[in-house]
Amino acid sequence: MHHFSRSLKTAAVLGIASIALAGCSLISSGDARRDESGKPTESSKADAFKVKLGDCIANPDSQEVVDVTVIPCDQSHDLEAYALTNMDASTFPGDTEVGTQAEQYCGAQFAPFVGVPFENSELEVTFLHPTSDSWKNGDREILCLIGGASGAATTGSLKGAAK
Repeated sequence: MHHFSRSLKTAAVLGIASIALAGCSLISSGDARRDESGKPTESSKADAFKVKLGDCIANPDSQEVVDVTVIPCDQSHDLEAYALTNMDASTFPGDTEVGTQAEQYCGAQFAPFVGVPFENSELEVTFLHPTSDSWKNGDREILCLIGGASGAATTGSLKGAAK
């Protein structure tokens, strides 16, 4: 399971929120329905750990995320996975440090993806990151997610949107 929280963007504050994946061994949905190239073919539930770079998803239903709804990006969606990295710490560094690293990474990857710095953008950012429980199960992934202004749904990719 991942943990999900949101903060609003303000002009002077980097408004990046976090979604944490919890490491519970709950029954999950597996992967989204995809074509041979790996692109989602229709909206479908998927294990949150199966979200791939470039996938578009609906906002998670809660702060503890096991499954997400993966949506083809040419359909209305809330969030798009725009950057991905793995943490290299040998032990779980704590929720605060994980959040700090995720915020720094996702902030740095924003301008290359969108085309303008986060501070000059109307778009919002959040991320999936490990929790102490998911870390025990091998989770090291930080997945950056971008969404429309004020949480508005978007259609198509925000890559190069320059807004």
